[in-house]
Amino acid sequence: MQPSLKSLMEAGTAVISDVFDTMGQLPPVLDNSLVPLPGPGIRFVGPAYTITGESHRWSGKGDRTKLAAIDAMVPGVVPVWAGNDIRGVCCFGDLLSEAMKARGCAGVVVDGGVRDVAYLKSLELPMMVRYRTPAQAIGRWRVTNTQVAIRVRGALEDWVAIRPGDVVVVDDDGVIIIPAELINRIEAQVLEWAEKDSRARNDIRMGTPLLEALDKYGHL
Repeated sequence: MQPSLKSLMEAGTAVISDVFDTMGQLPPVLDNSLVPLPGPGIRFVGPAYTITGESHRWSGKGDRTKLAAIDAMVPGVVPVWAGNDIRGVCCFGDLLSEAMKARGCAGVVVDGGVRDVAYLKSLELPMMVRYRTPAQAIGRWRVTNTQVAIRVRGALEDWVAIRPGDVVVVDDDGVIIIPAELINRIEAQVLEWAEKDSRARNDIRMGTPLLEALDKYGHL
């Protein structure tokens, strides 16, 4: 893992979100309804590998565009699946999850559904997903493009734009996106912010009044 990505993951999504606020930018936080698999405690970071699709009635044995997209994934990426109007069906299940794990994906974000959840929980490939369903996508929803700008549901705004190479950070607090052109700037401020938080936490632990800590550190 690149040092910059490791430092972002260690700092956490809350610190990154605060840094966006100090820059006067709305934090690009994804919808709070996304849930972790296998459960609480997951965290991962990596450049976004974007996949988008649409609900569509079609015939065929499989979604070849979807399979080709997974075959093209490289180690360390975070596939981000934009389901758009997907409803009631899954983007993928156990077999495609195995394929993403075999290709070294750091984790997966799904603005849509997954199935074979019991198996996915044992796979050691962390995910944030919108819902679970037993229904497959074949004939109902298909991938239309990959490695293009996409949008997924947001927490502070209706939609969050994600481009290939933007950094995805996931932990117990949720999912935040860092545009690729802001990585260096965000990283520098995140390291400074995290160090301040550590000192403030220690002072509070030692009994420093909160108002005094606020005056000293500028935020709590």
